[in-house]
Parts: sequence; structure tokens; C-alpha cells
Amino acid sequence: MAFGLLAVCLLAAVIFYLYHVNRGMLQVPEETRLLSPHRWTIDEINAAYKKTVENPVDVSKSIPPKQQRRYIVVGGSGLVGNWIVLHLLTRGEDPAAIRILDLTQPNRKTMDHGVTYVKTNITDEISVSSAFNQEWPGEVAHLPLTVFHTAAVIRPAERLKMFLPLCSNVNVNGAKNVLNVAKKAGASCLIATSSGSVAIHRPKFWLPPWRKTPYQFTQVLSDSSPLPKDHSEFFGNYPVTKIEAERMICAADDAGSNFRTGCIRPANGVYGIGETTATITGTYLRNGGSPTWMNGIIQNFVNAENVSIAHLLYEQRLIEQTPSRPHLPNIGGQAFTVTDPNPAVTFGDVYLLLPTLAKSPVKFPTINPAPLFVLAHFIELYAVIQHRFLPWLPKVTGDLAQMQPALFGVSTVNTIFDDSRARKSPEEGGLGYHAPLTTLDGMCKEIYEWNCSLEKKTAAVEDKPPVSVSAEGVDVNMAVPPKKL
Repeated sequence: MAFGLLAVCLLAAVIFYLYHVNRGMLQVPEETRLLSPHRWTIDEINAAYKKTVENPVDVSKSIPPKQQRRYIVVGGSGLVGNWIVLHLLTRGEDPAAIRILDLTQPNRKTMDHGVTYVKTNITDEISVSSAFNQEWPGEVAHLPLTVFHTAAVIRPAERLKMFLPLCSNVNVNGAKNVLNVAKKAGASCLIATSSGSVAIHRPKFWLPPWRKTPYQFTQVLSDSSPLPKDHSEFFGNYPVTKIEAERMICAADDAGSNFRTGCIRPANGVYGIGETTATITGTYLRNGGSPTWMNGIIQNFVNAENVSIAHLLYEQRLIEQTPSRPHLPNIGGQAFTVTDPNPAVTFGDVYLLLPTLAKSPVKFPTINPAPLFVLAHFIELYAVIQHRFLPWLPKVTGDLAQMQPALFGVSTVNTIFDDSRARKSPEEGGLGYHAPLTTLDGMCKEIYEWNCSLEKKTAAVEDKPPVSVSAEGVDVNMAVPPKKL
């Protein structure tokens, strides 16, 4: 009898504690909301979309001028890398002087311009060296060389050291290979894509009963913010590898030998138009939404085009820093955070925008985070057992593999990024970064592209004959848009 009563009391205590944790993960403190008090409205969203359709932002005005150099874009088939290539072409760089290194081929739009693509595995230094050393066309072979390194593997769900090689093989070893080969190839400028997430400290969701919100639940981050020191202070393995690569690349800056380096840290959520749907908005559109608990979470987003412009600006600043211009501060070997030019938004803003504008179904049913947070620990435990003790067990894959504790450490935390240093003028030691696309503008642009692709696919289906007869029988083509793309 006494044992049964004790069991009931313990169960009740666990339930009440999980309720306390759940409430802490859902409640955004008032002082945090004051950092981003404005919420998007449907009228505001519709007006922005109309502007995108009728009078879109002219991004080309923000692209730095032509530099007449050769360019190698490592990871040029990805979201940021592809926009760097397109922006280089937009400003008039010779397509013959642009080379994309990636495992996957760029989209047709990029290839149609005459840009060279070399299939490359950056974890293999011989593969990287071979791609760098391929002969350039004679008319551009004499030009100085800039390298943009944007390739990375993004695995936000893992946090244990035993899984570190899954990220470090590409993010660290790959970056090291690119750096070494770029030096040997005579490059004079190397700009790499780091991540704003390197500054995020791991929140503690198992909060004591007397606290209302988790530790590190709100973080205001800038270039001067103290970075996590120990592995356990980072939210996961991904930022551990990105900061290691960032430090390695920045340390290689050497004005004396004319090898200038630096890194761009895009604020946490990178989105934008591209072949990949790995961005958060692209994933939502593709999957038709997602169950969520993050409506109130406040974070900065940054459009891939803005990130591309930041890379090009950093290149321009480093090229300008010659002995003939000693008045400009030396900003080589540094990392600059960049965001969209507006206050941070909530996920709830995004959850309102997508269903309002998308011509495909998008829904965001609300769920409680605590049960999933508990489940995430069991998924992580299974992954450890499978990896270390029972390799014959099936690996956790897909969406289930993403549902591990580290994912909560980057998604369920209010991160407000300050990119004011990047926005300073070159004379003040900044990049002169003035991003053309706000988050509302950029997301409207992405949804407009999505809607146009839906209309094209629907039209293609409608253009087919509704009934065709063959020797095998009757085939009926239904003119309906697909549920998922």
C-alpha cells in the first residue's frame, strides 16, 4: 500500500515537473518580446507580396562592382554558393573566369551562363588540388584568384563527441584542404562561410522548480559576444566544427604574402530561392508545414542573397587594403555576423506568412515540446547504442534522426543577432554591409517563386491530353497540382 502510494506520488511529481519544463519552453519573457515587439499582420504580408510581384527589390544595386578576377566557388551548387556565382555574373565577371567545385552539379540556370563545373570531394585533398589546377582559358589565366568556400555539412541534431566526425570530416578537414590548396594555387583572397550559431550557448531546459524560463533561453549575440569554450557549451557538433574551421581560416590571413582571408557568419536561419530545399522555409513549403511549439520563439533570419553580398563586400574590402591605402583599418582574418536589415521575427510570423501566401497547403498545428524533448533523449540514447555497441541495429534516419536534444538547443532559443559591425563603413573597420532584402521581402520572394513553379507544373499537367488510348488500355491524366513537390 505504502509502495503504491509512493509510486503515485513520484509519477505525479514527474508529471508536474514536465509540465513546468513545458511551460518554460513555451513562455517568452516580456523583456525578450520587447526586443522584437512588432508582429506581421495579414494586410502587411499581402502588401509585401504585391510589391514583390509588381515592384521587386533590385538586389543588383547592392552588389559590389566588378573586380576582374578569377573565382573558385567551393560549394557553388548550394544555396549561398550559387547566389555568389549568380551575383558575380550579374556584376559582369567573365563566366570563363568562374569555376564551381561541388559534389553535385549546379542548376541549369547557372550552367547556361557558361560557368565551369568540376565535381570535387573536398574531403580528399587530391580531388581539391586537381580541381584547382585545371587549366584556365588563356584570356583569364593571368587574373588574380579569389576563393569563396561555402561548402559544409549541416547536422544540427548531434551533440556528442562520438558523432563529431560526421561533421568535422567536411567542415574541418574539407576546409583545411581548400585552404592549403588555395595557398598553393596562388589565391590572394579566401572568404569562407561560417555560421552565426557558433556564438549560441547551449540552453538548459531541465530548469529548477523556482525558475520560469531555461538558462540561456534568450541570447543577444554580436561579433564581440564571448563564444562557448567547452564542447558541452555549444548547442551541438555543427557549431563546434564551424568555429574550428573559422579560426583556422582567419589565422591564415597574411598581408605580407598577399593571402587575405576572412569569414562571414550568417545569422542562424538562412533561407532563399535555390534548388535546395534544405532551408527552413523551403522545408516547410515542401512538407506542407509542420507540427510546432515555436510560435513565440524570436530569431533573426538572413536571406541567401544578403549573405552572398556580404561575401562579395568582404572580398572588396580586402582587395582595397593595399599599402597605397593605409587609412583603411586592416580587417583581414576576422569574422563578421550578418542578418537581414530588420529586427528579429518570431516563428509565428513565418507561420502566418506561409499559409497566407503559398498556393499549396501549409499548416502548423501546435504541440507541446516537453514530451518530444523527452523522446529526443531516447532517440539519442538509441543512436549511441547503435553506434557504439550494436552496429547491426538499423540507424536512425530521416526526420526521426533530427529529433535529438541538440535540435532544441538551436530552435527553441531566442537568438537576437547584432550585425552593426558589418554595417560600419570601411573607414570604421566594417564591410559597408547594407542588405537589400528584409525578411518579409525575402520570404515573399521565395514564396512567389514557389507559387510560380506550382503554376508551371499545373499547366504542364493540364496541357497533356486528358485521355489517351493505347494498345495497353486507357490512361487518364488528372489536371491537379501535386500535394508535395
